[in-house]
Amino acid sequence: EECILAGAAVGGKLRRRKYLVGDWEHTPSGCFLQFNDKAIHFGTNPNSRNNGYFLPVCKPGPIEATLLPGGHGVKCAEDHDFSKEECVTAGKIVGGTLRDGKFMVGEWSNAPYGCFIDPSDNAIHYGREMDGINIGAFQPVCKTAAHEAALLPAQPGNACEQGRDFTQEDCIVAATSVGGRLRRGKYLLGDWSHTPHGCFIEAKDKAIHYSSNADGHNMGFYQPVCMY
Repeated sequence: EECILAGAAVGGKLRRRKYLVGDWEHTPSGCFLQFNDKAIHFGTNPNSRNNGYFLPVCKPGPIEATLLPGGHGVKCAEDHDFSKEECVTAGKIVGGTLRDGKFMVGEWSNAPYGCFIDPSDNAIHYGREMDGINIGAFQPVCKTAAHEAALLPAQPGNACEQGRDFTQEDCIVAATSVGGRLRRGKYLLGDWSHTPHGCFIEAKDKAIHYSSNADGHNMGFYQPVCMY
């Protein structure tokens, strides 16, 4: 039974060596643990309702990771960090490996907080220093943005529709997913009047920009990065 294996993986155990299966009305449907002793149960009643004393055991969703380009100060946007436990899996998804079979964990001041890869050998690291600053040599591994990105053509006046702009924090992840990159390791921020507002890529070199000027007008050399 999957439930016994899954329950045991999150700390569950068999009560007096028994796997408890029932048609209870006061528990969740499916696999769960009883709160007080972590006993593994399986409820067969699809209409049951958890009264609060039981812990559902659920299948995890797939991990989607984005590898950011290396650049000074580049880090994951708020709430887009992987946990230490998720880092190895996420890092491998984007091409990372273990250095001599070891997961590198430390408190580095010159590296980003959270999960990242050293591009010199693709070694997966996890930085525990909350105030760590990426000196530019490391590539953060971040949770993929909830919204996918669309790259509009470079045409005069082109801009994202209202409500379809990425935030400044999400712009690097979004733009990277559509071919953008950092110019000499720098994320370009400004208040330009001749570019679109929000996240965009300069057509000639794919450099990622973010403009805070809500009245900016695209002169035709820039490709807006929008949610779709």
